[in-house]
Amino acid sequence: MLPILSLIVLIPILFSAVTFLTKTREQARISALVGTLITLVLTLYMYFSFDSTTAAMQFEEMANWIPSLGISYHLGVDGVSMPLILLNAIVIPLLIIYTWDDVRSAPNRFYGLILAMQGAVIGVFVALDFFIFYIFWELTLVPLFFMVNIWGGSNKKHAAIKFFIYTHVASLVMLLGIFALYFNAWSITGSPNMDMAHLISQFQFFESGILRDAIFLALLFGFIVKLPVVPFHSWLPDAYSEAPTAGSVLFILLKIGGYGLFRVMLPMLPFTATPSLMITIMGALGAVSILYGAFLALAQKDLKRMIAYSSISHMGYVTLGCAGLVSLSVSGAMFQQFSHGLIMSIMFMSCGVIQTATGTRIINELGGLAQKMPKLTVIMVLGFMASLGLPGLTGFIAEFLVLTFSFINVPTYVIIALLAIVITAAYHLWALQRAMFGTFNEKLGEIVDISSYQTLSMGIIALLVLYFGLNPSPVLDMMITNSEKIVSLMAVMGV
Repeated sequence: MLPILSLIVLIPILFSAVTFLTKTREQARISALVGTLITLVLTLYMYFSFDSTTAAMQFEEMANWIPSLGISYHLGVDGVSMPLILLNAIVIPLLIIYTWDDVRSAPNRFYGLILAMQGAVIGVFVALDFFIFYIFWELTLVPLFFMVNIWGGSNKKHAAIKFFIYTHVASLVMLLGIFALYFNAWSITGSPNMDMAHLISQFQFFESGILRDAIFLALLFGFIVKLPVVPFHSWLPDAYSEAPTAGSVLFILLKIGGYGLFRVMLPMLPFTATPSLMITIMGALGAVSILYGAFLALAQKDLKRMIAYSSISHMGYVTLGCAGLVSLSVSGAMFQQFSHGLIMSIMFMSCGVIQTATGTRIINELGGLAQKMPKLTVIMVLGFMASLGLPGLTGFIAEFLVLTFSFINVPTYVIIALLAIVITAAYHLWALQRAMFGTFNEKLGEIVDISSYQTLSMGIIALLVLYFGLNPSPVLDMMITNSEKIVSLMAVMGV
């Protein structure tokens, strides 16, 4: 059987190395595009062969690696990871097309880092051994750090270091949680084993309730900082706004924080000493992030920082949906990750085009761009409408499921989150009206619409936002299958 999971991880990494060795911009971008297209073809083959009716792992690959430490080469996908792999496989080649004519400085390194990032992120999604999982988790830091530090804006060094410190410290805390899980399970079974499912299954047998809660919180901290949620969010606006457009999109595709909640935290939740307290923590963090992130976005004058803060608000739905502990609320949280990746890609790409064309991202300095950039306006309006939750687009499906079904178990936090809906609509519509409509600001000079490459890449993503908004079943069905399995465990444990 074809080791398809190994291939979709290794191919981007191998092509990353090839791209680094290229000599011209033409060679670099062709090498990068070929590598990502091969990954896309393999991912589509896997997606169309995927059985959405089962929550079991599929396309599994397993081999002993370091038996003395219980470390194995164990890969697999299910309805939690398959949509996120698909998201990356689709958006990354479109991102390369989007930047086709833009990259002038060190294109071999620029495209090489994009491919390295893709391989590392997919590695996180397919890893079923904690050792491999953590290796790929840490590897995702490297391309993003250099992407911001080399091609970022005027405050790039500060943003890159702040991002690295925040997320690396969180990763170290998570690593302590993994070690505690590993050594305590070893003491129970008498043999080492780093398999994720095995360690999670042994978690319930730890005698100390304080230890179980401490491990849970250590792992949760690692995931929510990467997500991020308030109050661990301050690295995100700087990193997103200082990164080049491609870097901002790569940050958006970094869905490993939310993925960790579904893969690790929810299966462990029933076995904590105080599950109701842990649910309260997740629900409160989600609701506060939704509301506070919306207020922060409303206060921004910089279009890109507004989009960055809106991302914090939208990621709050992931944590809130998890706290809802209903199959459809958890499915909505999963779908929010997929939807958010598509929507924010459009929004950051639109912002990048505007900054390149006008030389500014300050909303009050723009105005009337729809007269000069009609193609961008159509795509950008669709992205903004999806972000504010307009019915018929992907953002509505995700937020509707989270808010409606989380209300069953955590109504207080849903009510808090509902307060953000009006604010979310306000800052989206205000930014659109000021930047794209009204009287054209003649000080901006001559402006041309988006290029054919940008139209192609952004247009395809926009169509996907519309398609999955009208027909979410192709990815939502597999999410529901897995969320039902997760929630059934909660019911058995009486949570």
